[in-house]
Amino acid sequence: MSGIPANGVGLALSGGGVRATVFHLGVLARLACQNMLESVAYISSVSGGSLAVGLIYAKNDNVWPSSQQYLDSVVSQARETLTSKTTQWSYAWRSIALPWRLFQGRAHVLAGVLTKHWGVDDDLQSIPSSPRWFINSTCYETGKNWRFSQLRMGDYETGYVIAPKFPIADAIASSAAVPGAIGPLVLRTTGYQWSAYRSGKLISIQPKAMRYDLWDGGVYDNLGLEALYKPSGGLRDGLVFVIVSDASTRVDFAARSKRRFLRPARRAFRLVDIATDQVRAVRARTLVAEFLRQSSQGVYLRLGSTSDKIYEAVDMEPPSLDVLVRDDVQAAARLKTTLRRLSSREFDRLYRHGFEVADATLCSRYCTEFSPLCSSAVM
Repeated sequence: MSGIPANGVGLALSGGGVRATVFHLGVLARLACQNMLESVAYISSVSGGSLAVGLIYAKNDNVWPSSQQYLDSVVSQARETLTSKTTQWSYAWRSIALPWRLFQGRAHVLAGVLTKHWGVDDDLQSIPSSPRWFINSTCYETGKNWRFSQLRMGDYETGYVIAPKFPIADAIASSAAVPGAIGPLVLRTTGYQWSAYRSGKLISIQPKAMRYDLWDGGVYDNLGLEALYKPSGGLRDGLVFVIVSDASTRVDFAARSKRRFLRPARRAFRLVDIATDQVRAVRARTLVAEFLRQSSQGVYLRLGSTSDKIYEAVDMEPPSLDVLVRDDVQAAARLKTTLRRLSSREFDRLYRHGFEVADATLCSRYCTEFSPLCSSAVM
């Protein structure tokens, strides 16, 4: 890379509940220290990544923050929210106390919690056109990647709604609608004008169904990468540098449950996790291989990586910095995919971990543009 990009930076923020949300906040803090938030042109997010971006906008009046705003005020407000409010229990209580909301899908209940407790309000048209933000979900009916953005929502099989006045909280909730834990967002097609592209022209169409069930975007692509990069076409036009922040968990050894009545459900979830992890791994390996060929510029940031291992991979001596010890990194990586309130210690550990992975990766891969920074200096 010749110099730090002044524009054309893309962010792909993975799923993983509040674990991913805080890890991504730490990654963005490292970019902010380099004044790179102003260079972001596209953001593609899934689940916990969508929660992170939604929280950032909510704490900055629905405007993408400057690097200084992010460090001075957004991070502290996000920390206060995530360590003082429990989204998970509020969601469970509302599901029982407000059952009529379930007609719009269980994810709609989560959207109500995000609005009330996080301040995620207004619709997609309140978000500025730059950077362009893709909120990724999975459409059950088509099996395709459904995207919400200020410009449009839909997928290429269902068609699109242009300039949708759709609640931001509902879009985020659909992106985080984990099967078995949250449930889908039900989007009824009446009341929207649907269009499709035919021979390069936009024409009006009738929707194929009365409703679409929108699930967690991680079912289709847990990295949120497809909106920014495709193996057959490379980086999206206008992008010169892509940062993939992957806070998904690894699939570890799992012993058989001793409780026979739990085995069928656990097996089903386990098989979904295995398939999802393999899709994520294939996408990640393909992108990293392209980065190494230098046909595209960017970095892949992985939850659970330690600074010394990152430097070791490129045969460099790690700088003498105060970084998290291996046990703290492992504790951060083992945090379950959840929406519960975090303790201050959990937040700070995950935030530092994201910052340090970003710092070590950027400094080891692009040592002439980035100098090592200590995460404790920006806490």
